[in-house]
Amino acid sequence: MKITGVGAPRIPIQEPKMAEGMGGIGAGTGVGPKNTFADKLANVVDGVSDKQIAADDKLAELATGENVDLHGTMIAMEEAEITLRTMTAVRDKVVGAYQEIMNMSI
Repeated sequence: MKITGVGAPRIPIQEPKMAEGMGGIGAGTGVGPKNTFADKLANVVDGVSDKQIAADDKLAELATGENVDLHGTMIAMEEAEITLRTMTAVRDKVVGAYQEIMNMSI
């Protein structure tokens, strides 16, 4: 006598292949669609990181006396802060939307 489990049949879960159109962060080379959401997100995060690094470099130059451009340094620091705050606000909106969708009843 064969005993089977109760419920839905077990179907093995397979990892998606790059050829199926699924891209990860940084994916965009090889087979698959270009300009996916993950690619755009990675580009934005890289842009924010570049602004932070540029502001840190200008501040270090000012502190060591190499660059005495106080005005340019302050502008770079404010640009870095604004881009970081904007990215944080967008992240909060995306997380809030995700939580709202997950709390919906079917």
